[in-house]
Formats: sequence, structure tokens, C-alpha cells
Amino acid sequence: MATKMILILTVELGLIFINIAASSTRDRLAGEIVPVRAEQSGTYNNYAAERAIDLDWNTASYIVADQDGNTWFRLRLDKVHCVTQVIVYNKGGVTIRQTWTYSNTQCACSGSWCNSFILTVSTAGTTPSNLPDVTDCKYGDTLQVNRVDGGSFRIYEIAVVGRQVFET
Repeated sequence: MATKMILILTVELGLIFINIAASSTRDRLAGEIVPVRAEQSGTYNNYAAERAIDLDWNTASYIVADQDGNTWFRLRLDKVHCVTQVIVYNKGGVTIRQTWTYSNTQCACSGSWCNSFILTVSTAGTTPSNLPDVTDCKYGDTLQVNRVDGGSFRIYEIAVVGRQVFET
């Protein structure tokens, strides 16, 4: 992941101050699928679900439990895609909190919070007929991250990587 650096020069009373700061904008990854909607079980203050997909490292979605005690974050895609990877970033994009890598038979998670979350890729709409048989992805138009213990959590940025589905 490349981080852009910004050089800020400030002149005060004849003195020059130099501040180097990381860019606050995330670049899209190769093969990244742009979600059409983000939703969450409950929202703390104004930390809406859309903040997790706005490409801004300085904003976050803050997810709290619904009336049943469940905490979840959901992304809707424009259609069924072949999802290969989902990446959740920490604040500022300096580190990755967790990465799920999908195949059609399993989902492998790496990162510090894998035991606390479950990722599900599913199809809410109509599944295209005659999808090619693949082993390196999971077909779906909906992704949901659930916190196992029902506790609140933040998502600073989330990226979905995959490819478009072409029916055979």
C-alpha cells in the first residue's frame, strides 16, 4: 500500500515550519469493487456506514448493536461479483486490521482481530445462471461483517477486491 506524503510549509514571524503528513485520501486497489451502499446495525453519533467507503483515512464508521444485541456492517454491490479479498484498514491506513481471502470452499482471515469477526459473502438478489466454476473467489452481491461478541467497533476504510462476473 502506498501512502502519499504531503509537505506543508508554514511561515510565521519569519520562521519556516515544515510538517510532513500522510495524505488523507485512500487510493483504490487494483480490482477493487465499488460498493453501491453501506449499512450497519446501529450508528454512534454521526459515524455512518458510508464513512467506511468514502476513501478518507480520517473518517470512520462506528457500529453499535441493534435492538437484538447484534453488531454488523454490510456492503451491497451493484451485482454479483467474484469476491477474492476483503481488507479492513486501521485509522490512517498505516496498518491493516484484517484481511479475508476467499475461495469457493473457505475464507481465510489474517490479522489481529480475526477471532472477533465473521465475514459472509452472499447473494441477496438473483444469482446469475451458468456462473463459471471457480476456486479462487466467492460469488455474491452482499458482504457482511459480524462482531462475534456483539461489541461495538469501527471501520475506518474497507476495500472489496474481486472481478466482474460473466455468465457462460
